[in-house]
Amino acid sequence: MLSKILSEAFAQQIVGDLTAMAETGKRAAAHRYLVFVSHSTADRWIAKQMANQIETKTRKYGVKTFIDEKDIEGGDSIPESIRKSIRGCDEFLVLLTPCSIHRPWVLTEIGAAWILSKRITAIIDKISPDELPDVIIPYKAIDLNQFDEYIGQLTTRAKKAKGGK
Repeated sequence: MLSKILSEAFAQQIVGDLTAMAETGKRAAAHRYLVFVSHSTADRWIAKQMANQIETKTRKYGVKTFIDEKDIEGGDSIPESIRKSIRGCDEFLVLLTPCSIHRPWVLTEIGAAWILSKRITAIIDKISPDELPDVIIPYKAIDLNQFDEYIGQLTTRAKKAKGGK
């Protein structure tokens, strides 16, 4: 019950933030490219490995990741930290597994990214395309075993954002 209330409040706040975001239109740090990594707590080890791979292989293009365990400190508001990071990210990466596809927070984060028109990429592990949440179906998903494919595509986007070709 509490997670449903928090999820609904989080979604309402995101909608309310759209007006302010449309007025400013600025990223917090123009010199970096931020990837928000969404995952369930049960999949945190895999998510950390993905974030490490992203940052290691795209460092020269200024790519950084937001992952809750790394970027939210004790005493920080979790919903507010997540809200700000989704709002400020350049793209949204979600790890979808049997553990995460029905988690309220994962679904709320996907919805927030969708509302904000963020690029959404699903990395799938041990689930079939027909198990994907409806909001993800229109997007091309990448199997976890082809994660290097995602990193190559991300590198191209980050390079363009930095002014390269």
